[in-house]
Amino acid sequence: MPKTSAASKVVEDETNRLEALEKLQIDNRPEAEFDHIVQFAAAIFGAPTALISLVEDERQIFKARIGLDESETARDASFCAHTIQSDQVLVVPDARLDDRFRDNPLVTGEPFIRFYAGAPLITESGHRLGSVCVIDKDPRQGLSSDQKRWLSGLARIAMDHFERKRLDRTRRAAMSLAGTTPDAIIAADAEHRITFWNAAAEKIFEIPREAAVGRRFSSLLTPSDWARFKRALSKARSAGRSVGAVLKVAGQKGGGGSFSAELSLATWKDEDQWRFGVILRDIGEREAEQNRLRYLTHFDPLTDLPNRTYFSERIEELLSTRTAFSVYKIGLDRFKQVNGSLGLDAGDALLQEVSKRVLAASASTGIVARLGSDEFGVLWPRSDDLNKATGFSAKLLAGLMPSFSLNGVSVHVSASIGIVLSPSHGQFTSAAEVLKGGLLSLHKAKAAGGRRAEVYKDQLGDSLSERQRIEEGLWTAFERDEFEVYYQPQVRLDDGKIVGAEALLRWRHPDMGLLSPATFIPVLETSELASAVGEWVLNQACGFAARMARRGHPVQVGVNLFSSQMRDGLLDVAVARALKGSSLPAKLLELEITETTVVGLEDAMIEPLRRIREMGVGIAFDDYGTGYASLSLLKRYPLSRLKVDREFVQNITTDTGDAAIVRAVLAMARSLNLKVIAEGAETAEQVDVLKDLGCEEVQGYFFGRPMPSREFERLLQGLTDDKLSLSET
Repeated sequence: MPKTSAASKVVEDETNRLEALEKLQIDNRPEAEFDHIVQFAAAIFGAPTALISLVEDERQIFKARIGLDESETARDASFCAHTIQSDQVLVVPDARLDDRFRDNPLVTGEPFIRFYAGAPLITESGHRLGSVCVIDKDPRQGLSSDQKRWLSGLARIAMDHFERKRLDRTRRAAMSLAGTTPDAIIAADAEHRITFWNAAAEKIFEIPREAAVGRRFSSLLTPSDWARFKRALSKARSAGRSVGAVLKVAGQKGGGGSFSAELSLATWKDEDQWRFGVILRDIGEREAEQNRLRYLTHFDPLTDLPNRTYFSERIEELLSTRTAFSVYKIGLDRFKQVNGSLGLDAGDALLQEVSKRVLAASASTGIVARLGSDEFGVLWPRSDDLNKATGFSAKLLAGLMPSFSLNGVSVHVSASIGIVLSPSHGQFTSAAEVLKGGLLSLHKAKAAGGRRAEVYKDQLGDSLSERQRIEEGLWTAFERDEFEVYYQPQVRLDDGKIVGAEALLRWRHPDMGLLSPATFIPVLETSELASAVGEWVLNQACGFAARMARRGHPVQVGVNLFSSQMRDGLLDVAVARALKGSSLPAKLLELEITETTVVGLEDAMIEPLRRIREMGVGIAFDDYGTGYASLSLLKRYPLSRLKVDREFVQNITTDTGDAAIVRAVLAMARSLNLKVIAEGAETAEQVDVLKDLGCEEVQGYFFGRPMPSREFERLLQGLTDDKLSLSET
């Protein structure tokens, strides 16, 4: 990857400038209004030559000219290429005495330029596209301040003409689009009476244009939707916005009946009267497709049972509320032989029949799901009784013993069951752990010959004593200040600058040295010590970031939250205290949440997070894309950034699926006005792909491993402008 530098910024600015020029669609054909400008310029400045020039990539063209035969020149020889480097008027009293131009072919040869004055053509967005200039073969003293203002005024007039022509083209294109778009385009006056009604509106509402124009817009909506629309209209007008809300409404057809629609509102003033327009789309088919996708997300189309995702979500809910439950993982013992001998259709038919028998055995007590090709699951909430579990598993096995009739062929298929009981026979923190326990016990049942059930046991005596040992050590470590906070750099890709750091907890054990987080974080997360340690990390990180800012290296520090911090309802108080105590600006703090951290939170527990966001603190959703309810979290929580999980970065250079997922996350984040950072970048190739996909920031071993605060500070002090060389890291 080339080293990011000021040069890349120049290239980017030039690219944007050329795009702005292209949008104006200017050619060098003469047009009267531009000819008048150069004639006027030549007259008031007494110059033999006056031009309106546009500087393209390799040439400059003259939209209007007087006193010059050529319609274009090479950009390298262009005086105007120098004019567009500044917003000010460029004056060259004598080109023969100016080092920039004395050897210019336009100075040494025709038209023998000696004097030049040019005012840049500047768009509303600040792009300089060319100039209005006057030229003489004789040197001059320069221009007075009034003359410079006159020349700049002519440039503004020329720019206004260019912009007006662009708007005219846009209006003509919009009118053409209105006649061909499948979306209804409707405009109404201050009295809410329809003034414009395109062909698509006729088709969607089944109302001809003659009957629609003059009709009140309210007749197209239900009373409740009209009330919502009026509120959105009033809000847009009071805010002075040209574009208002996007609403989902029930459109009312002229002949009766309704349809689901999405409506985009725009408002404007015409002759001091407010008017509005809408673009309305029939989303009935889209909603049907969304419903189908939602179904496929949570249900198995073959058996119509819930799938593994739905099953896991229900387990997570029970774990989060510490509700007892039992899980039965059912595996067919001879399913592959059925597929091989009778074919896939017979295998599908068998799975459907098995699902019916499992449902019948479960009655309405549990949740039945298809977990894999030949695996089913049953979840019993509020029961971890061993006797009930063994009795139910015996009922399941008995129900599957009778033969199945598949296209006249009698087939016998036995089953094995792995049972997980929580919490009586296992301490689990996630659905994945529960299902893994079920799989282990299922394998044990199969290894014992099948047609039986095995209960998962996690060696409670050994595991409990180990957990107690670790937890006691954590309390001691906290009292003796054995915890440390390490920081991993987060780098902005467009310029290579370190703009952030993730704070990561480490334990420096007096006997075992620096311990891996995996050895103690799982225990700490569920201990009573979690909130205290979490607040300590928060204070340490805020102090570190404040110190960096005071020393001229402002970085946003990210702090991971424990679930207990979210649940005690005082997180906003702790954050405010940490910010005040460290004098850290709120914008330099980011809190990181995961689905595990927040799953099952009540609305009252989310309010502190909203208050924290209102302070200006960022809130990032960590490990994005790997959970079960990630999309719903985007709506429920006041997020400012997504962190793309390392799982999708590791193979991004070779796996088109991972690249597509990252691209989709970036697109979705942009539409939701969320920033994005990708984790786990370890190679230059991965960084290149992420940058090409439009990822803004990256974190990973390629830029640096987690390091102590002093080492991180030395890293910043050793860099120029806090920038890493992306090609030499």
